[in-house]
Amino acid sequence: MAGSAAGTRGKTLLWFAIVIVGLALCAPWGNIPRDQADSAGMLAHLHAYFVDGDLLYDNEYARLNMSPLFAFVTGEGVVSNHWPAGATWLQLPGYALGLSAGHVLAMLGVGDASTLGVIPVLGLRAWACLVLGGVLAVIGRQAARATQGSPRQKLAVGTAVAMVFALGTPLLYYTVEAPLRPHLWGAASVLALVRVWMRTDIAADRPWARTLLLALLAGLAATVRPQLAPLALLVVHDAWSGEGRARRLLVAVAGLALWPALHLRTQLWIYGADLSDYAGEVTLHLEYFLVSPHHGLLLWCPVAIVAAAAVARAARRNERGAIVIALLLAHQIWLDSGMRPIDVESVLGTRTWAGGTGFAARKLVDVVPLLLPATLSLVRAGSTAKWGKPLLAGTLLLSLPTALLHAAAFLSPDRTTGALIGSMSALGELMQLPLRHQAWSAALQARAVPLSVPLVISAVVTLPLAVVGYRLGSGLRLATRSARVNLGLAALLGGGAVAHLWLSAMQVRSDAALVAAPQRMVAAKRQLNPRHRATVGRIEGHHARMRAVLGQGAAP
Repeated sequence: MAGSAAGTRGKTLLWFAIVIVGLALCAPWGNIPRDQADSAGMLAHLHAYFVDGDLLYDNEYARLNMSPLFAFVTGEGVVSNHWPAGATWLQLPGYALGLSAGHVLAMLGVGDASTLGVIPVLGLRAWACLVLGGVLAVIGRQAARATQGSPRQKLAVGTAVAMVFALGTPLLYYTVEAPLRPHLWGAASVLALVRVWMRTDIAADRPWARTLLLALLAGLAATVRPQLAPLALLVVHDAWSGEGRARRLLVAVAGLALWPALHLRTQLWIYGADLSDYAGEVTLHLEYFLVSPHHGLLLWCPVAIVAAAAVARAARRNERGAIVIALLLAHQIWLDSGMRPIDVESVLGTRTWAGGTGFAARKLVDVVPLLLPATLSLVRAGSTAKWGKPLLAGTLLLSLPTALLHAAAFLSPDRTTGALIGSMSALGELMQLPLRHQAWSAALQARAVPLSVPLVISAVVTLPLAVVGYRLGSGLRLATRSARVNLGLAALLGGGAVAHLWLSAMQVRSDAALVAAPQRMVAAKRQLNPRHRATVGRIEGHHARMRAVLGQGAAP
């Protein structure tokens, strides 16, 4: 018996070591695409929040040479940054340890320990890889449990389902190539919400605690990306279906407000009381969103066909919450297939059905975990039916185009995410790119960095965070359900309170800095606003090119 336990522990440690080495190898590539508005805006958050301790972004934008589309001085006399900072708090462990790694490498003669340089971003990427590993582990474990069969069959199905979520969607891309963007962090938050929502036995004796936990998770997700605010429907659905619904709904309202209030406070401080730029006439481009070669959902992520079938099946069978989830997914598609014009000092700027320069339907990455309940239902049915294996094989096959596009994005980011892809032949050429040996040689040579970089990042960032995460996960598995709920509530409530206090301190510090240097924003306005207006003026030309290449319905 003792030998069996020792063998199990040895296998666990072996696989843990393999995973750590594999994830650490995600860190060495140096040219992460971070010069676009989204990534630069999020990196500016990290630097402003945790290095400068203020909400003044003029120095960050100047050092990053940021795309000026959203960089302007607002009517409140401060620099704009409309990207929500919810992900910033989740990214902090990787960024903070990445700063430490930068100092270590500087002592070794590599780099200059820049707080806005590539090393802290690589530290963040290593943390993102660990988070993705946790997300896929949860998904794979749930799929294995839903499978009827031998342990080997369970492992095979769980691994296959996890691979589909990673390679059949843009989730892997936004982990490895764009960890600064909020999509992975939104997906992780939504997965935590869905897991608690699925487990009706969690805090069954304390329904108010369950509701509060769900509300806090939904609020955190909405703070990462405001587009996720409708997930509050899951909280309302859960509260309404149990006892004491009136009290639970009140608790839900309070819990839902804590984290999103951070974003609202920031936006009011930057833009003032009039946030009308969040509104505006929206034109829908659903056909292009779904089937255009230029990042159309069904062409770039064809596994979405299986996902839609799984959700429809769950709704038809009237499974718990399936209709609510179907409505939430439909609403996200409606949001992402819309487009509206941009004003010179607009908060949100232009919305495009293609997600701008994003990889495929990037704005849906955050809600991918909403597919988990329907996926598990399909896995349960398929594990005992003759059509189960063919369906799994077909699903893996449908993930192949996306996997090829993942590789193409690694080999040629500009061609995959930045260029206007106007034909099926051009899309086919992108998918063939990973089959060319020369493309891999050139990309690996371009991304080469000194060996000390991955070694230091692995030692300073990956290994410590992995050990802490592993120990925390082991402790949570051994803890009672009540203790886990209490820990989750304490972390979310305490974290929210700290974030609000931190924001208040930054606002006071920022106001004091503006009083001490009254010409600072005058200089920033002189530098940023003309470039911003010039960029906005070029948008209509870009839309005209989209219409010429893709068709008249591709833009307003």
